[in-house]
Amino acid sequence: MSKAVNYHKQGYNCAESILKSFNDENKLSIPVSLGTPFGSGMAVGSTCGAITGAMIAVGAVSGRETETVPNASRTYANELMNQVKEKYGTYECRELKKQGVSCNEIICYMEQQLKNFYR
Repeated sequence: MSKAVNYHKQGYNCAESILKSFNDENKLSIPVSLGTPFGSGMAVGSTCGAITGAMIAVGAVSGRETETVPNASRTYANELMNQVKEKYGTYECRELKKQGVSCNEIICYMEQQLKNFYR
């Protein structure tokens, strides 16, 4: 079982689970609380929490602190979002559920995608 799925089974939401796992894998300390409002598709079935958790991780690792620095995270974010769209056809939590995609499935997928980006 993936680390992120294990965290989800412990009661963390999808975004929090991704962040906790990413922290573990990369010896980071991104505040897990950043993912709290993004569970259940931003609490309204919108963009999937596992996806937003991955985006938070991307920003934490490759984001910028000033406007004068090029936005390196955009390339990673774009590629990640394109992969999700290609595989599932949507980013929306409610649509993923309608397709029968479980939280554990999308959590595993996003966890693996982050590992692929940051190896």
